[in-house]
Amino acid sequence: MDKPVLWNLNWKFYDYFEENLLTEDSDRCSDVNLPHTVKELPLSYFSHQETAMISTYVKLLSVTSRMLENRIILVFDGVMTYFELFVNGQRAGEHKGGYSKSMFDITGLCKEGPNRIVLRVDSHEREDIPPFGYAIDYMTYGGIYRDVWLYCCSQVFVERALIRYDLENKNAILKPELFLDNSGPECSLTADICLKDKEGAIVASYKRCIQAAPGKSSIILEPQCVPSPILWDPDNPYLYTVDITLESGGRVLDRHHVRTGFRTVACTPEGLFINNRKIKIMGLNRHQSFPYVGYAMGRRAQEKDADILKNYLNANTVRTSHYMQSEYFLDRCDEIGLLVFSEIPGWGHIGGEEFKKVMMQDVESMILTQYNHPGIFIWSIHINESLDDDQLYTRANALAHKLDSSRPTTGVRYITNSHLLEDVYSLNDFTYSDCNPDGTKLFKGRREATGLEYPVPFMITEFSGTAFPTKLWDSADKRTTHARAYARVYSHSNLSKDLLGIIGWCAFDYNTHADYGSGDKICYHGVMDMFRIPKYAAYVLRSQKNPEQEIVMEPTTEFSRGDNKGNRLVSPFMVLTNCDYIEVEMYGKPPVRYYPDNRYIGLEHPPIEIEEEIGVWQDLWQDGSITGYYKGKAVIQKKFLRDSSLHDMEVTADDTRLYGDYTDATRVVCRVTDRVSTTLVYFPGIIQVETNGPIQVIGPSAIPVRGGCAAFWVKTNPQSFSGNAETAEVHIRLTDTPVEKKCVKIDVVKSDMEVG
Repeated sequence: MDKPVLWNLNWKFYDYFEENLLTEDSDRCSDVNLPHTVKELPLSYFSHQETAMISTYVKLLSVTSRMLENRIILVFDGVMTYFELFVNGQRAGEHKGGYSKSMFDITGLCKEGPNRIVLRVDSHEREDIPPFGYAIDYMTYGGIYRDVWLYCCSQVFVERALIRYDLENKNAILKPELFLDNSGPECSLTADICLKDKEGAIVASYKRCIQAAPGKSSIILEPQCVPSPILWDPDNPYLYTVDITLESGGRVLDRHHVRTGFRTVACTPEGLFINNRKIKIMGLNRHQSFPYVGYAMGRRAQEKDADILKNYLNANTVRTSHYMQSEYFLDRCDEIGLLVFSEIPGWGHIGGEEFKKVMMQDVESMILTQYNHPGIFIWSIHINESLDDDQLYTRANALAHKLDSSRPTTGVRYITNSHLLEDVYSLNDFTYSDCNPDGTKLFKGRREATGLEYPVPFMITEFSGTAFPTKLWDSADKRTTHARAYARVYSHSNLSKDLLGIIGWCAFDYNTHADYGSGDKICYHGVMDMFRIPKYAAYVLRSQKNPEQEIVMEPTTEFSRGDNKGNRLVSPFMVLTNCDYIEVEMYGKPPVRYYPDNRYIGLEHPPIEIEEEIGVWQDLWQDGSITGYYKGKAVIQKKFLRDSSLHDMEVTADDTRLYGDYTDATRVVCRVTDRVSTTLVYFPGIIQVETNGPIQVIGPSAIPVRGGCAAFWVKTNPQSFSGNAETAEVHIRLTDTPVEKKCVKIDVVKSDMEVG
């Protein structure tokens, strides 16, 4: 399938469904672009029932006579939760599951001219579809929240291609499996396979003669040796492109493009090995939700989350808790070397027979859709934290290994002594309560967790967040305790010979149901908040960066004598850093030198604990500083004022160039500071946002400052984009203060995609 149209523009949305909408419009509608949520929500204090509805999406498809000579295919990347598709009033099919892709051949229902495409979308939490049927600790929202694609294909086309291979004697033996869709009789074809390196140079090119049976079929091509490919590795994520061309009698019928990488994966009791190199997992879980619009954020935001996880937070692994996530996110993980633990939808509950049927379909869809991602190292084919169901999970494990013998399988438990039917035992372990930071037991050992007398691959897939929710604006003492928990657990994980590694709960705060969270429909479990603003705990992994690449130093203090529990002192606090040592200057006294704490020796760059005050509380309060040293040189410094006051607002946009012909979005972060650029964590302000040009704010334009920061996303408006490059402006004002108004300029340009 080649040259699709991104079919995201000019949909009509009805927050209800009536039969007459299958054939005619009503005035009670909104004009929307995709991705779209059925209802934008407040940041907090809403009802999860607000997105539970049956809604309708309508769009006209203009069909030419030439299109009718081919096949017209619609692909939906994600619609929550269940939908029926209608074409010109006729039912074209249905799809169950909000996280899996679906494809429909609508050729037989189309006519020349305008054709009415209607989706009846049910976003209720239906008990026949995972993860529903009981309580779940996250929101799923509703709507067409991922992209829709329109294809015009020949009679026979490649629906998907799995680039199977073996690595032998430094060579790759390619064995691509082509999944063909043929609406005609059996025919003879030539498959032309072209492997290109990342510069586009041809590495290997060969042809195979194949037979395309009527209907859907799959063919594994005869092997082809590729000498000495560059292997994909987290430190060198090298990717190849495979171009597949189907020909008949010299005529090109279809082109299909796949990106992949070559590498080996093994999970043993001794650890995780990529290309025979041991990697200790230090990861985070990710929910794909965003403020106000839930799941309905497009490509750029998905890619940015991957960048935040790998390049900012310095995690080496992400778990897609608890469902299949965007292909854009997974593509970016491949590009930057972020390992992925991919998981089917579910949360603690196994439903009836229809539920189990959909779950098995999710296993198949996850593996077939995501197979070519080299970053994915394991399939989680067991509903998160569900009890044992040997019959179901034996089937799921067998299906996973049948579809993909190259990757191990796992299933995440919260119980010990669970029946291990997969390859790796994964456990969510909150043994270490952050409320008791002096506790000696941080997590269960392999034998205690599995109940097995013999060693098996074992990893911990959640810790911390649920046990100790932490807000960006909590006291420094509480935020420090949160960070200390992460440091202790990651350190001990790295020292453990039992563990493949450990994945923290979680990367970002997220909306949830009334059953969970802090009563305001938010789980404050992340090392970042919902706007991806870091808490102190974020700097535990971040400070493990190579200091040759970036110096990191984050003191967990507001440098005040009234913020810590039980004393009138600045200490105790931590400094999360990759410096060799630091010097602290307080009370006007000579600097005192501190070194990394040997209680965290499992970390390459242990945090520094400042446990004793340099002075006493009666001393005259003065300016202070913390200076970090690397290789004997001062490389970073944080200054603190004795009399800190509002001075400025620093504003940064993730991107200053957006596409205007489809909905594109970027984040803007505002940080309120004093005159030495220290964040004023407890400043209670409001920012007011205004836009000029073909962009608009996602969510409210008046945004509270929390934890010294405020952030928001802006998106382009294709209907107001001229088609020519233009500059949009975002004006930000910190209300009722003398701080200068800020302006972010964003270039809005046309993409090279075909959009409709």
